[in-house]
Amino acid sequence: MPCQDLEILRAPAEARPAVLEGGWLGGEGGGLAAIDPCSVLERSGEALAELPLWLRLHGRQFPRGAAVGFLTYELARWFEKLPLTPDPALPDFSFAYYPRLEIIPASTSTYRDGGKPPHGEFVTGFDRERFHAGVSRIREYVAAGDIYQANLTQQCRIRLNGTPPEAIYQRLSPGQAPFRGFLKHPRCAIVSASPERFFRVHSGRILASPIKGTIRRGEEPQLDKQRAAALLASEKDRAENLMIVDLLRNDLGRICLYDSIRANLWQIETLPQLLHLVSHVEGRLRPGTGALEILRALFPCGSITGAPKIRAMEILSEIEAAPRGVSMGAIGIIRGAPEDAGFEMDFNVAIRTMTIQNDVATFNVGGGIVYDSEPQAEFEEMLLKARPLLDALGLETRGARPVPERVTLRR
Repeated sequence: MPCQDLEILRAPAEARPAVLEGGWLGGEGGGLAAIDPCSVLERSGEALAELPLWLRLHGRQFPRGAAVGFLTYELARWFEKLPLTPDPALPDFSFAYYPRLEIIPASTSTYRDGGKPPHGEFVTGFDRERFHAGVSRIREYVAAGDIYQANLTQQCRIRLNGTPPEAIYQRLSPGQAPFRGFLKHPRCAIVSASPERFFRVHSGRILASPIKGTIRRGEEPQLDKQRAAALLASEKDRAENLMIVDLLRNDLGRICLYDSIRANLWQIETLPQLLHLVSHVEGRLRPGTGALEILRALFPCGSITGAPKIRAMEILSEIEAAPRGVSMGAIGIIRGAPEDAGFEMDFNVAIRTMTIQNDVATFNVGGGIVYDSEPQAEFEEMLLKARPLLDALGLETRGARPVPERVTLRR
């Protein structure tokens, strides 16, 4: 496999090229690449029941291989009774089993040749006023006691005018996305610049690392330190983060020995443009817990739903106009079966993740809304989070504005 210049990115969709870079499976900046799977498992959510046997059979036959794929946000309707309408152009989930994975050294994982940027009109699902109305509606639900918070997102779309997906992926800055990835599927291509680990399973333990709390970095080291200190001291951000930690404690309690669950709260994660508030929740899995049980217990990640999870998702389905699809779902890798000593899983939260179909890139971006949320501040934070993808699309930002002047915001 020609990994030196990652020609794999340009492989045809039928070969299902897959690249995962950053911190996957405990890596330190390098990555994993694969092509030409021996088997594919994808359909509607009911077929996920086939996953354990499928993993076991292929894991035995290809011990150096792994399953790589995605889960759409709407897969959750198979786990709970939820009013979610799937994207008809996508399967609910897709895993491809690759007989062998190639390791990509960190030194070969920095891209510069991204090709020409697209010139299509950029369209979002909410303008500023509609977004403010959505925030107000969620605040009413919080005041009524229905929920504590909800993660409101809006969908963004841009026609690429022939810009290939691999060119967009190559424009991602490695430092911006510890869990970045590229998947090419016969129906779509997926470009992920996610900074957030959903969960990792290793040596019988599971670790979840939710992000809640985001601030722009300072232009100078001293200002950077001040902003990091302000984020750590923010009662609102700490409270939001703690709500999701409590949600994940509860979710992990369904599959872990309950007394083993521990939380490490409020760490600062530094990215080139942003500072994030991250917590880590870890526990020991109950004996015999497999991939399907883990996904049923945790998916989707509470950091992109709100709390309580089910009620928040019901409310979000009323406000958000379109399926989220892969965006806000998950991308991940599974090695082996639970009874194997080397059983591992590692999934990101598919934030800052675009799906490219028919020359159109689509992604969702948003943030957690609580009663104290100020709509304008939430709107600006949402656009700030979109910046890595806007940069990858070639939509250069101007000055301190997180969105270029020429971008059109309309329904």
